[in-house]
Amino acid sequence: MFEQETTNVVAFKPRKPAAAQHHPKTLIERIYAAGSLAVRADDAATKMAATMLQRLGFLVIEAISADGAPHRLEPGETRQAMDRPWRLSKPAFSGEQGQPDGEGAFRS
Repeated sequence: MFEQETTNVVAFKPRKPAAAQHHPKTLIERIYAAGSLAVRADDAATKMAATMLQRLGFLVIEAISADGAPHRLEPGETRQAMDRPWRLSKPAFSGEQGQPDGEGAFRS
């Protein structure tokens, strides 16, 4: 007769897709369409992409202090402010910072 082997089978939970991780292209599209975007304090993936886009001149990053006041971060200051919520804004190419691109990317 056949002997049954006992095997250890471990069921792993399927990985959930990381909703907070966004490609820099989609991140910039969302910010430019809305004008600004709030980022939670624990969203490290979005903050790293935003830091890269800030160095390229595509974003303005502001850290939100405990009293709710925004403080603009220079490229060298972002690492010290990773524990604070951020606001990512469209830079003021012409006009005012954070103004949404209401017409979209393709104007007719």
